[in-house]
Amino acid sequence: MQTIVLAAGSSLRMGRDKLIAPFEGVPLARRVVLSLAGLRPIVVAAPPVAEVLAGLSGVRLILTQPTAGPSATLALANAAVCPDLSLAVVACDLPFLDAALVRTFLESVPAEADLAFPVVAGTPGHPVVWSPKARARIPALRADEAPARVRRDPALRVVELAETDDGYVFDVDTPAAWADAQARAARAGR
Repeated sequence: MQTIVLAAGSSLRMGRDKLIAPFEGVPLARRVVLSLAGLRPIVVAAPPVAEVLAGLSGVRLILTQPTAGPSATLALANAAVCPDLSLAVVACDLPFLDAALVRTFLESVPAEADLAFPVVAGTPGHPVVWSPKARARIPALRADEAPARVRRDPALRVVELAETDDGYVFDVDTPAAWADAQARAARAGR
């Protein structure tokens, strides 16, 4: 299993590059990748994000310009990993997802699953596990298309696993979500 962190989006809904913005005093991307460092992730990053990740041990960077969307970023990661491995794909805007949560989720994924992801209160989250069979569909995705489209492929065994920890789904796509996350982190002392 190879952990992938997608960090090459353009943060359009946020209105600024959220991945390099300070979250609790640390650029968000650095915070997220540090929390996942025990998984030795491959991070697909745009140049400003790569700069804030420079020097992190156990992290492999794939540098790209901001992409048209997560499918384009996922395609870059997919091409860099041996096709026989499964991928555990994480978006880089989940400030409360860490290696422990990812490991807990991965332990619950059935071996026969082609695609698996956590669902918290009806909201799908990360990581998304892609088997080699599911990965074969990645090159056919349009750059601006959501990877979630693959979930409708009837030839794949898609597994949604109910979870309760909102760290799997709490992203910061908007200024309001960012403010909520900052307040939560401050309350938790995290």
